[in-house]
Amino acid sequence: MSIKKTEHPYGYFEVDMKEILTVNDELEWSLKFVAKKEIAAGGSIKIVVPAYQHQRSVEYLQTYDYWKPNYIYAYGVEDETAVDVAIDKVESSFSHIRRWLDSSRVALVSFKNGLNVDEEITVKFGGIDRPWLEGECEPSRVTQHAKEALVYRSYIDVHGHSDYEEVECFPKVKVYADEASKVKIYAPSIVHTDTKYQAKVIVTDRFNNPTETKSLGLYLINLETGKKEDLSFDDGYHFSISSEGYYNIVATWDNIVEPAAILCKNDSETLYWGDMHTHSNLTANIRDNDGGANPDLCYEYGKDISCMDFMCMSEQTFKFDDDRSVNIDEPTWKIIGEVADRHNKSNEFITFGGVELHSKRGDTIVMYGDSFDEFKYPDSSVEDVKDIWSYYKDEKILTIPHFHRYCEGRPNKDQQEKKHSGFELKNWMKSDEQECLCEVYSSQWGRFEHQSHPMILKARANIPHNTVSEFLEKGKRWGFTAGSDGHDGRPGYGGLTGVYSRQLDRVSIYNELKNRKTIASTHTRVGIHCSINNLMIGDESDIMPELRSITGSVVSPTKIKRVDLVRNGEALKNYVVSDKYLSFELLDNELLESANYYLRVFMEDGHIAWTSPIWFN
Repeated sequence: MSIKKTEHPYGYFEVDMKEILTVNDELEWSLKFVAKKEIAAGGSIKIVVPAYQHQRSVEYLQTYDYWKPNYIYAYGVEDETAVDVAIDKVESSFSHIRRWLDSSRVALVSFKNGLNVDEEITVKFGGIDRPWLEGECEPSRVTQHAKEALVYRSYIDVHGHSDYEEVECFPKVKVYADEASKVKIYAPSIVHTDTKYQAKVIVTDRFNNPTETKSLGLYLINLETGKKEDLSFDDGYHFSISSEGYYNIVATWDNIVEPAAILCKNDSETLYWGDMHTHSNLTANIRDNDGGANPDLCYEYGKDISCMDFMCMSEQTFKFDDDRSVNIDEPTWKIIGEVADRHNKSNEFITFGGVELHSKRGDTIVMYGDSFDEFKYPDSSVEDVKDIWSYYKDEKILTIPHFHRYCEGRPNKDQQEKKHSGFELKNWMKSDEQECLCEVYSSQWGRFEHQSHPMILKARANIPHNTVSEFLEKGKRWGFTAGSDGHDGRPGYGGLTGVYSRQLDRVSIYNELKNRKTIASTHTRVGIHCSINNLMIGDESDIMPELRSITGSVVSPTKIKRVDLVRNGEALKNYVVSDKYLSFELLDNELLESANYYLRVFMEDGHIAWTSPIWFN
């Protein structure tokens, strides 16, 4: 522990606290205050602790049970010192933040009778020692996210009128990553023969924080023959493949290794990966309880740690007006575009600015396919997704529905608990060519493919008819995406979207998203190629063929459990695999006049991937 001493005109502050911690370390501190002048009755000290993790649903501060973590208490040296501590929520215009336990971040240490000169009080937080209990209590723990600093804010009110003056008495705490435990290898999921590519290696702790990069032995393995080939290491790991087939890149490492899966196939485009749904503290409710989701840091994490190729940062809003406490105002809109442009680099990392519009139909990602300089700030007439289509008619935007167990425009998010209210199918009937994708999976909410599968994430249960399969049956021509819906500044940790494209630039990625050349994955980067006759993933045809010849190739970094060929929402064929790759051919002789086909891949580790459909109308 180290002690920081701070002098104020009304007293001395002394904080005893470690300034360097490792993620998940025990966290405790104490603050001693000695009055230099009399402090009026009702005076107080206010301490705001940093947000460690978004929506942990565990109190950051609590005073009612000293056996539990995050317990904070205060006492005076003399019995006559009347001191008390109470917990308050951070200020927010959002009812759900005021309701969440993890917004309990404000400690109010009050002096009922004031303080006399030289009177002393102590405030203690965390640790395993409590009054009359030594070593018996469960410790509080620091965040699982490595951070440059945990910033505590402290204030004093000396007159008892709630006129607080800030006092910088707490040290800034550096939180380092834990020891290395995982190696993650990233490489293009689909490559061509005799072409040079680069693999990336990220070493992380068990909480997904990057640690020092090491020079490891990497090799390419042909999954069909078992042949291995070393990768060179100079300014990076480089490789080329001489023959088409199925490959993994693995590492020599004593702990966990997450390989890269590669499908070498010359008649397929490169498959790029990104997160289509993630947020920063430019979103109002995240800003109110921010765990460090700075937009620049979000982009840097997405590029350098998650090793993604593209990203859309979509900040939440109900309307477009000057109420920044809830919505995206025009200055925030400009910042969203400026930050996206700053991080956009062709052939390296492609960024798109966006918003997530909370409207009557539900939540919808609006992705802008170019610099915000090319688009007008939406005015107050834009309240629903259909208004977006009209406002930006014939412009380069895409709207992507983000499903929930409910569907209702609501500034009061307590209505999230009304899981069967608000959904009206009529709100979904209107379509537009700007809406050619939908989010089949969200790391925050779960899987919304069809009604019968279990909803094991936040959604738990779904509303009848609010599924991708049923919307496809009703005529929607949607390709599939997946996103993290991240609020913690760590995009790419969850759901991912793969896009087939010849080039890595804004124009190409936008165009191929619009063409539905996509894969959705709960996280695993799989290489998939699928075609029916001369149609590829995302294509549609109004020509009735004499037969439908379906071919597919799948390669995964982990063993595949099963691959389903889905037709009109039902499995036409199940392939049981128990290997890391699959190749198949199938003739569908039942020529339904209207049919959509897609692949669904189940990995043995529980992850799932979907291709966008191919349509025959």
